Amino acid sequence: YEFPSEEKFYNFLGLDWIPPELREDTGEIGLAAEHKLPHLVELSDIKGDLQIHSNIDIEPSHDLGVSSIEELVAKSHQLGYEYIGITDHNPSVSNHSEKQIMDLIQERTKVVHSEKRVIHVFNGLEIDIQSDGRRALPDKALELLDYACVAIHSSFRLSRKAMTDRVLSAFDHPKVKFFAHPTGRLLQEREGVELDWMRIFDFCVENQKWLEIDGWPNRLDLPDVQVREAIKYGVKIVIDTDSHAADQLEFMRYGVSVARRGWATKSDTINTTNLTDMKKLLGGER
Repeated sequence: YEFPSEEKFYNFLGLDWIPPELREDTGEIGLAAEHKLPHLVELSDIKGDLQIHSNIDIEPSHDLGVSSIEELVAKSHQLGYEYIGITDHNPSVSNHSEKQIMDLIQERTKVVHSEKRVIHVFNGLEIDIQSDGRRALPDKALELLDYACVAIHSSFRLSRKAMTDRVLSAFDHPKVKFFAHPTGRLLQEREGVELDWMRIFDFCVENQKWLEIDGWPNRLDLPDVQVREAIKYGVKIVIDTDSHAADQLEFMRYGVSVARRGWATKSDTINTTNLTDMKKLLGGER
């Protein structure tokens, strides 16, 4: 037999067409026969990117972005986004006093909110999770932000329990909305950390927290296996690029690909939400 399309071939077999990302023999054939396959999230569903680094120099703990907010806004507008979140790394706690950190965050907040732009810009921050679970930012600095994400950038080899305790401690603040690149893996360079995913999932569901899929090509983190487990558990995901330059905003397609391999739908994905609803999710507009 010859078929003009994949769809016709699948129909011949009595199946709905199965997206390539699901063809892993993990239940998709039965669901295709029952016409119950999920409608996977698509790149066109994405309304914004909530993990982006700018060139605002707050003497960060890690690498500084190279693009201005104006350049990031222009590229995001071109991509059809309604909003972005600027999440520069926190100022280095080893080199600054609390007062110096507060001054830097206050100055940065003025820059982020300095003018009305063609799309909305949320004032976020990516905060290091220190080895003992403390956030590398004073709590009063968090109050200046629309939201924050937390991430592991050091001490990768703690025990499973210690690492999970560490993450949940840092995650436990109303302003902290999601856990960025959760395993901390770097493809072909560093294995991910050991975490008790059931405890992480429980905490996310109980506290309306999200897990990130970082679309940076050497991260692709949260991996697809954990994405599928998370959404089965009722956890929402957010797909971001971790961009440090405007052209890297194109990495969103890689994050969406991971989400699709994890069986994520539009409703599973937080940043398919429109601007009005995203403002509500982040606690209102400042």
